[in-house]
Amino acid sequence: MTSASAQYGAAFTEGVAQADGHTIRYFRAGEGDTLVVIHSAAGFRFSPMLDRLAETYDVILFALPGWGDEPDDGRDQTLTDLAVTVYQATQDLGLKSFHLLGSALGGDIALNVALDHPERVASLVLEAPGTFREGADTSQVDVTPEEALRKVRVHPERPPVFEPGPPESQARMFALISRLAQADPDYSQKIADRLPESSVRTLVVFGDKDGFIPPQNGRTFVRLMPDCSFVLLHDAAHDVQGDRAEDLAALVADFLARGSDFQLPSDATLVTL
Repeated sequence: MTSASAQYGAAFTEGVAQADGHTIRYFRAGEGDTLVVIHSAAGFRFSPMLDRLAETYDVILFALPGWGDEPDDGRDQTLTDLAVTVYQATQDLGLKSFHLLGSALGGDIALNVALDHPERVASLVLEAPGTFREGADTSQVDVTPEEALRKVRVHPERPPVFEPGPPESQARMFALISRLAQADPDYSQKIADRLPESSVRTLVVFGDKDGFIPPQNGRTFVRLMPDCSFVLLHDAAHDVQGDRAEDLAALVADFLARGSDFQLPSDATLVTL
C-alpha cells in the first residue's frame, strides 16, 4: 500500500486466502452482495471508489501474487493462470456468487473468471481492459514517469495522487506484462472467439483520454458479447477510478443493482455500434 492511498481503506481489514499454491492477501470491507475487485498491473491500492462501493457492497480486494509489492514465485505464467488463482481464492473464501470488477490487467483476469465460471459471477465490470489493443502504442516499456502520468491521468491532483513509482518498479511491471504476452501471443483472438458464449451481464468503461489503450477497443466487447454495455467517461484517462472516482463508483453501484437500466453519470456517453 502506497502512502498516497493510506488515507483510504480505513474500513478494510486484511486476511489471507489459499489458492493454487499461493497464499494471497485480501482486504475486505462493507456488507451486502459481494464485489470482488482485481487491481491493475501497478498493484493493489485503496481509493475513494472502493470506499464508496464498500458503503453498499461487501468489497474484497485481492493482492495478486507477483504484482506491485507482492512476491513473485513464478507460478502464474499466463492470464489464464492468474484467473485460476483468483477463482480458487474466491472459493477458499466460500463465495457462491459475486460481482466482479477488474481494472486494466485485472479486467482480463476478471473476464477469464467470468467466462470460465459464469454460474458464480452475477455481473462483470471491466475498467480500461487491455484485452484488445488496436491502435495502442507498443513502445510502452520505455515510458518515463512523466509520460506515464500523461497516459494514465488527466487529473493527477485528484486522490489518490498518481505515483508511478521508481524506474525499477516500472521495469518489473512491464517485464511481467511482457512475460504474459509472450506466454500466450494469440490471447486476444482466443478471447474474441469466446466472448459470444458469455452469459454474464457486463459493463465496459474507458476514459476518453486513455493513453495506453485506445478507448474505441471497448466497441469490440459490445460487438461480440450478448449482454454488454460500453460507457465512455469524459475527462478521464487510463486510470478511470483515479480521474473520476465518485462518478465511476456511482456508475458501478447502479449497474450492479439494476443491470442495463443503470443511469449514466454526467459527462459520459453510452457507446453503441
